[in-house]
Amino acid sequence: MRGWIVLMVLAMCILAGSEALAGKADGFSGTAFGTPLTSLPAFMILKSDGDATYAVNLQEGYRIGGKSPVVVYGFAGGRLFAAYVRLDGLTSRDAMAKELSARHGKPSVSTEGGVETLRWRAGKTKIKLKSNPAAGSLKLGYYSTEQAGPAARLLEADSLDIDALARLYDKDKMTKAVSVPGRPAPKGYSPYDDGVSQSPGRAPGQ
Repeated sequence: MRGWIVLMVLAMCILAGSEALAGKADGFSGTAFGTPLTSLPAFMILKSDGDATYAVNLQEGYRIGGKSPVVVYGFAGGRLFAAYVRLDGLTSRDAMAKELSARHGKPSVSTEGGVETLRWRAGKTKIKLKSNPAAGSLKLGYYSTEQAGPAARLLEADSLDIDALARLYDKDKMTKAVSVPGRPAPKGYSPYDDGVSQSPGRAPGQ
């Protein structure tokens, strides 16, 4: 009898854990998609283009290989829609593709103008890894699938110039004397987002 009780308790714990996991919101580095920009006091606006807004988190915790890449967040209608990461020089295309494939399966691949784009789907999130070997450029993008409209289409456009936004970020840090404190981000939103990532070849894990 006692054995059956133990088994029932274990089954209930597993079920509760599965339900909690299924209910976790999609997002990036601890911030869920759909979160209002007005509720994120640590975010600084870089640029607005109609109903689309680009911002950075002054307490960004995303790390890769122990380094802090530039992360830009895109808001559609004032709510988080996308996150863009400039990975140039921080990891290789192959290492990042391997990590993402281990988590999300085989990607679709397309090439245009010498730029390769790998695409994955993870729950209600679309993921893009763009590699331009000639320019030495590697960009990672996370996008919500639950928001639509002109601002969302603009934020997902492949023409987004994250380098220009990064320059705006650097300029703002100088002219506004912005300090950027680092803090580890919660796990579970993207590869290497545990704040103290190991080498790009580490085994995938939440």
